[in-house]
This record gives sequence, C-alpha cells and structure tokens, in this order.
Amino acid sequence: MKIINLYIIDSDINIRQRLLDATANDTSIAISAEERPDDPKSVLQDLKETGADALILGINEKDSLEMQIFKEVRNQLPYLPVMVMTPHNRQGAEIALTALKNGAVEYFPKTSPLSNAVLPVEYFEKRVVPVIKITPRLNRNILLTTGYIDDAAKKINPIPSDFFENSFSKMDLLVIAGCLGGIASLYLLLSGLPGSLPVPVIVVQHIPDMLTEVLAADLNKFTGLNVKEAEEGEELLAGHVYISPGDYHITVRRFDQKRVISLNQSGKIKGFRPSIDVLMKSVRKQYGNRVLSVYLSGGGNDGIDGANIIDVIGGQIIIQNKQTSLLSDLTWKLEMMGLNEGSYPVERLAHEISKRLI
Repeated sequence: MKIINLYIIDSDINIRQRLLDATANDTSIAISAEERPDDPKSVLQDLKETGADALILGINEKDSLEMQIFKEVRNQLPYLPVMVMTPHNRQGAEIALTALKNGAVEYFPKTSPLSNAVLPVEYFEKRVVPVIKITPRLNRNILLTTGYIDDAAKKINPIPSDFFENSFSKMDLLVIAGCLGGIASLYLLLSGLPGSLPVPVIVVQHIPDMLTEVLAADLNKFTGLNVKEAEEGEELLAGHVYISPGDYHITVRRFDQKRVISLNQSGKIKGFRPSIDVLMKSVRKQYGNRVLSVYLSGGGNDGIDGANIIDVIGGQIIIQNKQTSLLSDLTWKLEMMGLNEGSYPVERLAHEISKRLI
C-alpha cells in the first residue's frame, strides 16, 4: 500500500490539529504541516523535498500569501493535487470558485457559517479524508492543464442559437449530475449550449452551500442560458439552468398544472445532500422517459440508483469519458453496469445533448 504524503498549510493551529486528528489512525496518510510559510519559493522547495502527493491549502483572503502560493504551485507543480479550505462565508466561496476554476481538485469549508468556529473532527474524517485517499486515482492530464476553465471555455464550439428552430424536443428535461471535478466540466458543457435550449436544466453537484449561488452567477458569463440557484416553488422553464443549493435536496412536483422545484433538508443519501438519486426518483414521476441525464466527473455511489431508475423507464443517460474527467469512478461504474448510451469528451457533450433533444 502506497502511503499518501499530504502537505498542509493553514495559519490556524486548530485546522491543522483537526486534520492531524482525523488522519491519526490511518496508516495510508502521512502528514507534513506548515503554519505560514515565508514565501511561495520555500513552499515549492518543501513540496519537492518531502515528495508531497497532495496539498491542502487554507486560504482566508483573496489577496494573500496563500493565494500566491496556490498560483505558484499550480504553475510550477501542475501535477500536484491541491485541495483548498476557506471560511464558510461569501468571500470564502468566491475564493473557492477561483481556485476550482484554476485547477484545485476540491474545496472544503473549514468553519461553520454562523459562528465561524472550526468544524469538528468528525467533519474532517467523513468529508476531507475520503477525498485525500482518492487523490492517487485522479487524472493527472487534467491537472496539467493550467488555467483550465478560462482557456478551455474559449475553445468550445457552441451550438448555433437557431439549431432548435422549427423542431419539437423529444425530451422535456435535462439533468446534469457531478461530483469531484464536475464543476470544471459543467463550465465547458454549458459553454456549448445555446440560450434557445428547448428544455429546462437541473444541475446536482456535490458542493457546499454559498458556493452554489456564487457558481450560478459566474456561469452566466460563460453561457447564453439563464443560470441561477434553484428556489422553492419556482416553475421550470426552457433555457433556464437551476443549480441545486448546497445542503438541500432538489425534487420536482406538480403545482397548478406546472412543474415546479421543491427543496428539502431531509437526511443525507449516501453521505450527500443534495443527492442525485433523490432528484432522479422525483423526475421519474414527473417526466417519465422524457428525461436526458448527463453524468460528469465524480466518484462515490450517489447517482447509481438514479441511473437505474432512468434506464428502467426508458430515459437516456450519457456520460463524460474517462480521458476528460478528473475522476471517473462514478461513470466507470455506470459503464460497467451498462447504464449509459454513450461516453463522450466533455467538449462534445453539448453537441450530443442537442442531437438527443430533437
């Protein structure tokens, strides 16, 4: 068993101690912790000397030494997985999205949203440690693409706005599901879809609350679709993208002859809220076989039951291929189970979606 050499940088001793406590009984992880380095050069040198396999980097402010370190690590050591931890507030979410768009593999809030207190060790054990342990399986070719989102989005060839004119859609809903690595893929997928898309889109992404609102606002800069954080009771409209709020399950129900969004905070499913499976069970009732589902980069088991549901009722499922996914654990399982009708590079997903809608 290969030991994962984890390097931690955070100015808060409590954060460093939480991570040390969370990994104390795990012999597969070895930790080097740093309080606040003097400059990015010393960090780069330490990362090389310690043979770090992954970096957890605490960033509290946008303009900070830690953000400089992030940029230098991504530039000089692009193959190294970087996980970012920020305070659980609006600024922390903005920092997190900047990092994710520039190659961070994952983001974790490290404090509670109300008291700003450091989260308990159980959170680090259940949420952070599992991600640390999958870093050896990440697609390093994706990590090597510095400036991934902004550069890659410019290369996307979008579907023409008149593609759906004079056509009747064979589907009534598009569902996009993702986990680790899914945010980067979501940018590229939506960049290729026109605002004239004839169906509504629901996105379930395993990310914390506060980040979803920031994500929706930023995605609007990359697509002609109307992207927003989903709200309770709003009608699902064609050409609109509804991102499930962090920490809420999203479902669809009927109200006054319309299909509307419903949000709830019932128990987590397979460790997640929002849950892909919860949404899929809901859309089965409301849309039947007129659902097209797209699975992006990610891991875990949430979404497998949902894919089974869509497959049984005759809906369609396509997946992002292994070569363009940061993590292909979930989509690989779907392929092994025969629960997809095609595997495509992320750059082709918008075109495949469009062909299947009409």
